[in-house]
Amino acid sequence: MDDCKSQTQVHPGESINSVTPPRNNHKQISDILSRRMEKGQKSDLESEYQVPDNSKVQGLDTSGFEGTVDSLQQLMKSMEVLLSDVEQLRSNCSHQATELMRAAVDLRQQQDELKESYSELSREMQEIMDSVDDLFTTKSAFEAKEKQVQKLNRQL
Repeated sequence: MDDCKSQTQVHPGESINSVTPPRNNHKQISDILSRRMEKGQKSDLESEYQVPDNSKVQGLDTSGFEGTVDSLQQLMKSMEVLLSDVEQLRSNCSHQATELMRAAVDLRQQQDELKESYSELSREMQEIMDSVDDLFTTKSAFEAKEKQVQKLNRQL
């Protein structure tokens, strides 16, 4: 019987007669319990596990539950509104992200165009500087020749 006590459980709301012991000992335990009941003895299981008194359940005050239900319903409505707001924000953010991506692409194109323009202007500026240097060199050479001509004219 000690093996049966360690393996059998009585849950609240169950009587000892409704407990289902392990299947292999079911017949033996049933016979032992019925013999003890006939003799008027309480079984070890009945004395160890008290059957709960469910007569007090009928007078249970459920008014607090109604307030809780109302609170939970309000919470659910608030959560639905928040979820709707989150979905709207997600949609707005997605739209703005798309616009920002387009703007970034446009800015990259403009940057590339400006780099190209800068390179072209730099080349042109270098050509102008080279031309100015050539002109100064030519001017200096021309002035030197002119001085030489004047010297020769004086000598004649």
